[in-house]
Amino acid sequence: MKLRNHILLCLSLLFASNTFALDQQYHQNIAAIIAAFKADDKAAIASLVSYPLKRSYPVPAINNEAELVERFDQVFDQQLIAQIAGSDIDTDWDKVGWRGIMLNSGVVWVDTDGKIIGLNYQTAKEQLLAKRLIAADKKGLHPSINSFVEPILDWQTAKYRIRVDDLGDSNYRYASWSIDKKLSDKPDIILEHGDIEFEGSGGNHSYTFKNGRYSYILHVTVIGCDTSPPGWLEVYKNDKQLLFEDVVSKG
Repeated sequence: MKLRNHILLCLSLLFASNTFALDQQYHQNIAAIIAAFKADDKAAIASLVSYPLKRSYPVPAINNEAELVERFDQVFDQQLIAQIAGSDIDTDWDKVGWRGIMLNSGVVWVDTDGKIIGLNYQTAKEQLLAKRLIAADKKGLHPSINSFVEPILDWQTAKYRIRVDDLGDSNYRYASWSIDKKLSDKPDIILEHGDIEFEGSGGNHSYTFKNGRYSYILHVTVIGCDTSPPGWLEVYKNDKQLLFEDVVSKG
């Protein structure tokens, strides 16, 4: 989960200089979250979450309150519960511009309506689940791409299916198929040694892969508006754009 940790570190550093003391108007919302965790009230906590609650790929998102209660121990361990329950509104919570309110440099993110919108934390149980899902994922891939350390992206645009995997030591690999093909088919394109670049202070980033005069750029939306796609694909020949497609589905 090296990439995820790298992203979180960059987020915490970038946000450090753009945080503001928490206004009194938000204290009641944060107090309700703290109280729910102090009481260890799973139903109350589930009611204070904005869905879907995204988890680190390939762990699936949590889509409703019932799912959160069912997967509660997978998402929240005693360490995270104690961190939230024991937090101080005045010293541990900060408002970060329009992005929301964060606990301890981004461990928990809450919107201004008092709903939990993000958890940058992974329990040991969820890490084990991720390992099992990665092992199953590899079995369904073509042999040419079933070796990697960590899956990063699994996207579909209108015309293409795209994967990005970390082969280790931040060696990112790009593979793509036409939309009518399966992951068990040999990819139409395989490129390695992609570069990652962070864009601004919101955590949005991109991967660029080179193939001679061609560049394949995957833009990843971490923070956007409600209508923002998860990302988009651009293809260039030299400086001429040949393709621009939004992501319509992601794994």
